[in-house]
Amino acid sequence: MASSVNVLGVEFYPVTKAGAYNSLEWMLSRNDKITRVVVTANPIMVMTAQKDPQFMDILSRADLLVPDGVGILWAARKLGKRLPERVTGVDLSLYLLRRKPAPRIYLLGGRPGVAEKARLNVQREIPGARICGTHHGYFGPAEEGTVVGSIRSAKADVVLVGMGSPRQEKFIWAHRKSLGAKLAIGVGGVLDILAGESKRAPEIFQRAGLEWLYRLAREPRRLRADLKLLEFFFKVQFLAAFCKKEPEAASGEADHEFR
Repeated sequence: MASSVNVLGVEFYPVTKAGAYNSLEWMLSRNDKITRVVVTANPIMVMTAQKDPQFMDILSRADLLVPDGVGILWAARKLGKRLPERVTGVDLSLYLLRRKPAPRIYLLGGRPGVAEKARLNVQREIPGARICGTHHGYFGPAEEGTVVGSIRSAKADVVLVGMGSPRQEKFIWAHRKSLGAKLAIGVGGVLDILAGESKRAPEIFQRAGLEWLYRLAREPRRLRADLKLLEFFFKVQFLAAFCKKEPEAASGEADHEFR
């Protein structure tokens, strides 16, 4: 197996989609009442972890961490390593929703009504999918116990948590021994996509690694968050130059592909 690559303090292993799916299968086979933590990490999350030691610790101790973002693959190449492919929250969510036999899945996150709309869409479009419960993500610390109780009562196997990072990962980590599920994944805006509230970037943007630009054009309020991409880009460039590593960039791949 190829070696891992440390991207600004976050260790990424060369996992493929198939390898990630195999890891999910292993987690679903466990019966020890501990929820395994799955993180889909992108450059903005890596930059957030630079100033958040608790979040950095979660990233380092997650049961599965995959590169959700072309920027992570780009950074690995700049640092002289290679990660085989991007593995997104959408990929993992759809794999679990389409899996046979179907696990019991709880949808947590989004504005009030979004998770329920996602449930209705999933049940219409993916026959056999088992959504055992939903809850919006607009709750405070005092309500966390109630939400955890709802997930536990629903006897969920999987919890898809779309509350934004790092909140979603911190929620999963804090309650991983109480949820009763076999695994939980921080999926960001996936529930909005399932609900039809937002759309993925067109495939041409996905192939070019420019989903960040598509989202920024549609949601200018994202500018502040996306400025972290530039910081990520320059930090990786500096680190690569400092370490005097040659990137293993494939022919025709450009440095603008960093999301």
